[in-house]
Amino acid sequence: MTKHLDNAESCFVCRRRADGLGVNQGNRIGWLCQQCADGGYGMKAIRMSARSFDEYEARAVMAAGERAGAYLDDIGQTDLAKLDPANWAEFCKILIEGFGDAIRREVGKGVVRDGFGEVIHAHKTDDEIEAEMSGQEAA
Repeated sequence: MTKHLDNAESCFVCRRRADGLGVNQGNRIGWLCQQCADGGYGMKAIRMSARSFDEYEARAVMAAGERAGAYLDDIGQTDLAKLDPANWAEFCKILIEGFGDAIRREVGKGVVRDGFGEVIHAHKTDDEIEAEMSGQEAA
C-alpha cells in the first residue's frame, strides 16, 4: 500500500471521489474529497512517510472489515454469495464508509482541535508545530 498521489479522481486519504482540492508534496499532488480536506487530513497525511501511512491504512482496512463483518452477523448471513442485492449493496457501503471513517480517525490522531474542527498549520514545519503544542519555542 502507498499514498496514491496525482490521481485527481480519487482522494488519496480515503479513496473516495476527490473534489478538486489538494495538497502538494514537491511536484506531486494528493487530491482530496471535501470531508478529508475540511478535516485537515490531507495536510497530515502528505507529511507522513509512506511506511507510516501504510500502517494507518492497514489498521483502517481491518476496522472496516470488522464493521462490515458485524453487519453480516447482524443479518445472520456470512456467506457473501448468498446475499441478496440489497444486502450486498449495504455490505459494500458499510465496508467503504468504514474504511473512510477509520483512515480519517487514524490519520487524525494527534491533530490539534480548536472547537471549529481540526487545525493543520500548513505554513509551519513539523518542529514548529510540535514546539507550539508543547508550549516551547522551535529550535
